[in-house]
Amino acid sequence: MTTDRREAGAAADDEVVRYVEVPGVGDPRRFGYAQAVSAGGLLFISGQLGIDEDYKPVSDSFDEQAYRAMENIRRVLSAAGGGMEHLVSMTIYLTDMRNAPRFFDIRREILGEILVSSTAVAVSGLPLPNLQVEVQCVAHIPPSQPTA
Repeated sequence: MTTDRREAGAAADDEVVRYVEVPGVGDPRRFGYAQAVSAGGLLFISGQLGIDEDYKPVSDSFDEQAYRAMENIRRVLSAAGGGMEHLVSMTIYLTDMRNAPRFFDIRREILGEILVSSTAVAVSGLPLPNLQVEVQCVAHIPPSQPTA
């Protein structure tokens, strides 16, 4: 589901800011943010965590959290009319940099030959206890495709 915010004086559809709401990924409005915002063909995806729709970690396992974060990204992209092939940039926040090689393996498994610009950052913590990874992305969904 999407909602629009038309900028003052906006005439073209690509000047409309759209908020993407994703079933099964949680309701971020209670925290004052959107799962994703689409503007001008770009989709800015909020950091996705290894959490369920109730904002609880899916597991204490790094792998399970990483797979769920990537699945949540896929769900956000799908809700916006895109797919993983539309990703152009990814920032990975890790509480333990020793998990970086494992995350990159998981990402390669999921994305295959899709390459994205990427940055990995060590953080001292994430929004909920026991979370180990958060993934924030930008996607480009061409105008010929629906853009949320």
